[in-house]
Amino acid sequence: MILDLFKKKDSSLDSTAREVLEQAIAQRAKMDLVFEQAVTSIKGLSCALNTIGRDSLFLDIYGINKPGNFSEKYFNCYFRIREGKAGVGFYGFRSKVETVRQASNGGIVFVASLPARVDRSQRRRSMRVRPELAWFDEIQFWNGAKLGETETDKILLGLGELKQGKLCRLENISAGGVGLHLDREFCRQSEFCPAINDEFTLYIRFAQDIRNQPRELWLTGKAVRVLEDHISKDLDIGVEFRAVGRISPTTGTMEWITIQDNVADELITRVFEWHAALCRDRGVKDL
Repeated sequence: MILDLFKKKDSSLDSTAREVLEQAIAQRAKMDLVFEQAVTSIKGLSCALNTIGRDSLFLDIYGINKPGNFSEKYFNCYFRIREGKAGVGFYGFRSKVETVRQASNGGIVFVASLPARVDRSQRRRSMRVRPELAWFDEIQFWNGAKLGETETDKILLGLGELKQGKLCRLENISAGGVGLHLDREFCRQSEFCPAINDEFTLYIRFAQDIRNQPRELWLTGKAVRVLEDHISKDLDIGVEFRAVGRISPTTGTMEWITIQDNVADELITRVFEWHAALCRDRGVKDL
């Protein structure tokens, strides 16, 4: 019994949770961190999971270079990983920052306690769904930010290409952003080589009216995730919405309104309605 005291304790992380977190490391999944407002005023704080220790998680933090007031503070973490050939899983957990370290490259690392569990969950205000293309009358993506009119030389793709389903897919959409999967051949034909922070403009005309939500919508944002499959060379791109375009009734020109808290109010109700419809149709709790 005395010898048992000197044996290493096994990690409290169960095998399923560990597998999910290991996939997050392998895919360098972007994780969204949510602290109480009293802890930080920074919106959209994110990280990537670097290492799973015996008692801790090591998180590489994006967007800050000072330790701040994070030690001993609890947070919620939300992230997504690819599952299967075309599936996406959304996960979340709650943890506490044990210590904050300065990395050798100048970045910040949170050493966080192992979570009690890792659940299938999404951040409520940025709930994501994999949309049906029948929900749209038109979708168009352009290279470049805040484009107020159709510029055919900058168009990346439209609803027609998405409906073909061979070279590009609309993976998900939320009130905070949109995800695309682009085949290597599509990128070659389009001479498209995206990078983090590249800017895009999106125009959507929805097939149905939803109360208090616009039927047409202009959005602009930037790429916050560009992942290349090592084998197929296909790309997964995540674009975070930054501004909503509105045509001024007085001047008739496009005005761009900055999105607050990474959530476009013009999409919240519509995305919730879509999610509810998918749950009813498929009888699936976690989409």
